[in-house]
Amino acid sequence: MTDLTMKDVMASYSEDALDLASQMGISLDYSEHSIKILDEILEEYHRGLPRGIKELFVRSPTEEDIIQMSKIWGGYLGEVIRLNIGGEWGISENFMESICLTINDTEIYPPAKVNKRIINGKEDGIFIYYQVIKEGNYV
Repeated sequence: MTDLTMKDVMASYSEDALDLASQMGISLDYSEHSIKILDEILEEYHRGLPRGIKELFVRSPTEEDIIQMSKIWGGYLGEVIRLNIGGEWGISENFMESICLTINDTEIYPPAKVNKRIINGKEDGIFIYYQVIKEGNYV
């Protein structure tokens, strides 16, 4: 059995994202433009979260469901960043051992960002996040 690296794991999640997008009739290509498409996909997930009285009648995704989707779509987001800007996958030493992408000694957290996007909606937009990273403002 081979030891999988975090890069292998996240590349696999990213491929899962490509498969899910394909099932939705969407083609993703690891381009910067595809981040806008990813933002739209994540908005659909956000809109699908039951709120208010609807929560009583509609099965909500479990926390585990949302975490899994965050890893899948976060894998895709991170791979777009890695391929277009650079970086290396790993486990954070600074943030509760989270999955991170390190760019020039700065950790960013694509799966955590996707999780926020799913939960909070447009206020945590992915395209703006990507632009900030591209400009070198990793905060």
